[in-house]
Amino acid sequence: MATIEIEHTRAEGTLLHGSRKGDGIFEIVRDHGFWFSRHVTGLFLKHSRDKEADTWRINRAADALRAAGHEVTVTINEEERRSFAEIEADREQRAEDRAERFDDRAGRAVASADARRATADQISKRFEFGQPILVGHHSEGRARRDAARIDTNMRKSFEERDRAGYWANRAGASENYAKHRKDPHRTLRRLERLGADLRQQERHHAQAVEKGWDSVERHARLIRDYKEEIAYWEEIVKKAEEDGVKIWRPEDFAPRDFVLYSGSWYQIARVNPKTLSIAWNLRLAPKRVMTLEDATFDGERVGTHTADYTNARARCPEAAMLAFLAEGKVPGTKSAHAASEEQPASAVREAQAAEKKKAKPKKKGSSDPKVVKRIYVTCPLGGAEATLTWLNGNSRPHKDFEPVKITPPEGEQFRRAVWSRSLQVEIERILGEQGYVCGERDWAVSPDRSGFVRPIEPKPKVAPEPPQPEEPAAVAVEQPALEPAIEEQPSAAEVNEGQASVEVTPEGTEETPEGAEKTCSDLRFLSGNPVPQGSSEVSHSVHPLSSTPHSERPGTMTDIATTATPEVTEVAETAPAKKATRKAPGKKAPVAKKVVEPTKVSKRREVLAGKVAETKAKPDTQKTIPIDRIDRDPNQPRELFDQAKLEELAGSMRKLGQLQPISVRYDTGTRRYTIIMGERRWRAAKMAGLTEMTALVLHGAVGGSRELLAKQVAENVGRADMTPMEEAKSFKDLEKAGYTIEDIGEMCGKSPAYVGWRIDLLKLCDSAQDALAKGLLGVNLAWYAAQLSPQNQMRFLSRYTQGGFANDRDAEAFVKACRAEEERRESQGSFFVLTEEAAGKKGDVQESILGDHDVPEEERERIISERSKLTKKIERLSTAGEILAELATADPEELALLLAGAAGGVEVHSKRMGHLRKLTGQVIANLTKAQAIASVRAGGIAINPEAVTPDAAEDTTEDEVAA
Repeated sequence: MATIEIEHTRAEGTLLHGSRKGDGIFEIVRDHGFWFSRHVTGLFLKHSRDKEADTWRINRAADALRAAGHEVTVTINEEERRSFAEIEADREQRAEDRAERFDDRAGRAVASADARRATADQISKRFEFGQPILVGHHSEGRARRDAARIDTNMRKSFEERDRAGYWANRAGASENYAKHRKDPHRTLRRLERLGADLRQQERHHAQAVEKGWDSVERHARLIRDYKEEIAYWEEIVKKAEEDGVKIWRPEDFAPRDFVLYSGSWYQIARVNPKTLSIAWNLRLAPKRVMTLEDATFDGERVGTHTADYTNARARCPEAAMLAFLAEGKVPGTKSAHAASEEQPASAVREAQAAEKKKAKPKKKGSSDPKVVKRIYVTCPLGGAEATLTWLNGNSRPHKDFEPVKITPPEGEQFRRAVWSRSLQVEIERILGEQGYVCGERDWAVSPDRSGFVRPIEPKPKVAPEPPQPEEPAAVAVEQPALEPAIEEQPSAAEVNEGQASVEVTPEGTEETPEGAEKTCSDLRFLSGNPVPQGSSEVSHSVHPLSSTPHSERPGTMTDIATTATPEVTEVAETAPAKKATRKAPGKKAPVAKKVVEPTKVSKRREVLAGKVAETKAKPDTQKTIPIDRIDRDPNQPRELFDQAKLEELAGSMRKLGQLQPISVRYDTGTRRYTIIMGERRWRAAKMAGLTEMTALVLHGAVGGSRELLAKQVAENVGRADMTPMEEAKSFKDLEKAGYTIEDIGEMCGKSPAYVGWRIDLLKLCDSAQDALAKGLLGVNLAWYAAQLSPQNQMRFLSRYTQGGFANDRDAEAFVKACRAEEERRESQGSFFVLTEEAAGKKGDVQESILGDHDVPEEERERIISERSKLTKKIERLSTAGEILAELATADPEELALLLAGAAGGVEVHSKRMGHLRKLTGQVIANLTKAQAIASVRAGGIAINPEAVTPDAAEDTTEDEVAA
């Protein structure tokens, strides 16, 4: 048995002495992290140098050795250590050594790759000019071995190149180790982490001293190490600043400045001790310049993101940035530095402070503790009781208002907390008793998530209405109207004394009178109140928490306060409307039956028809229109716009303004303007920040008319940025509108054939249309592909996108052959479908016949005979290839000397070669077509519809494809 000593020092790490090779000790301690190296004497514990002793591993290894019968001594000395500067110097030295080793390995790999490539090139010289392998010749074996050697050497060359790149990258990383390690910005982040670790150890040390734990010395050593490391890195940062490196701090920035962060300029919302709060809008990112206005939501909330000072690269004052943007420029670091020198952050902060002093003092707002500003409601789901608490401006319970307990009606529960309709009714009632109504903002979850909070505001004062004379009872009279008279039934809300009755009409049948009273607590629209039989319950389409009156919401019913004058209301076809008059407070008006006469609808239609006629009679006018009142035409032929060109036009409009008016039409129904021509200028104006645009209003234009569509198509067709699919859809829309192909071509300045070709593109399947729109498929090739069936279009597109063709000419020949095969199969009573991939046949492909499923035996024998003759003729061309290769490498002076005395001279022989070249081109074109036909027939299947039903045929096709 051996005597083993395990010694640990901070300078050398954990070492094991007393072991020899083959004595079995390494096998015992290997599971505990010990290893060996030719650079270290004895065994050592990995990653133990310059660190505290790993007593757990050391003790486990010692116990294992003692169990094996060895005598073990453990020595730990934590005081023998290296300084942090020595540790860093050693790391840098090791990085330099690694860089040298990796450079050497990369050089050897490059040399090996070059040698392999040279060997392959040397072997391939005997195959110059495309010399094929001569099957059956005595040189066939050697040629095949040489081809294999070329392949092996080329593969090895590529592998060695990859290895060289790997080691070169490793060498570069090692060379830049010290540079990245001592980068001042990274060092600042490291110092922040080290400071946090130091404070943590100081807390642990104080706690250990207080409680008398054994870890006091260990915490003291760690505190000493952290302080030494922090001092080292602080010296690095100080030296970097002395060398001119800018270290950004809070005093270098002011609110509303711009900071260059991650390659973009962001406006600063707040300057914090450790970070900057910058404007952030994920929908606009990445954007070269993002302002606070870009990150403002709902008109007041600003989205922000934190930016660390170590990631800041430049500062630009707000005024300078706005000046750059006005010129259509984005500043660089040099321009921003010059602007920052002219307007330092300290001067900007002083100016901002002076402006705040000059500003008028704010009135008492939401922070006033004496004013009720919000309500706080707590109610568990399915609870039997809710609590309403009044909050002051400081979000604390108001001392003058006691909390209110709310209980649901008998037999009900608050099933959805504040979204319960019955609870909402009670809350509105309590607010009304105290003279408050709900604010514009909706309910929000409280910070502690225990309830819901909503702002409130005093109820607006309404001027008292003059007393109205009582309405005499109407007498039911039979009238020869087209629609039957309907007797209105009084509701429970009408009978209550002092409660205003409200007329409910479907949307679009009555306009809301000006000055009508609107409230957010109309109890008749909630589920807990009675609804007249046959009428629709409006509350299903209205959010129960929204305080917006029904008459101000789109898509809902309208609340109308009627006057003393009896109104005639249109009767809805699906449900009767409810109507009553407002009574004076304290009086009960007798409920009378009234007859509804359908006369107002026809009058309104006559008025609208007159307005439309007046609008059409108006001449075209040019006026300035707010840009937010202009909408794009959904029938606009152009759908895609080049963003780069839009930005160029926006920059021009930002500097010079709008130079050419757009054309719009006025919609009397929506009271808005729709673009006829000029959508690109409208988009650019919005990007440029313009608020108004000059437009020519065409009063006679009717949306969706064939004349307007023809104008839009003629104005857009022919532009360089209009895609072929957009042209095709536009021409098709004109054809549906009643125009002929000749008319469309004459209007758009195109030939009828061009229009027909474009319309044929609509036969493409969706995937092919998408590929054409993205530029992956050429227009000419797309037209040929459109002639195929949808199934074959998909399969051809799959082959084309996967690089199955050498060029577009081969793909075009393939499509033509495929279409010819489809027509041939249709004439035979079957249909042709391409498979996903060409059927690869095994064995001797020379003996196979394409489409042999329907070839007679005699025809088969003829094909085999003619094939043998043709291949022998083609093989004889190898001799001609050798002659041509010899002529191609001959010296021109020697050729002139030899052929000058021949019959016809050089000119005649040159013409012979030209004739051969022409024939060769024709042969290549013919073979290309033959290759396409062979590929189509080999890559498809024919299906007989008489033997298989259409559904089964489609399934069979998919099965064949899967096979």
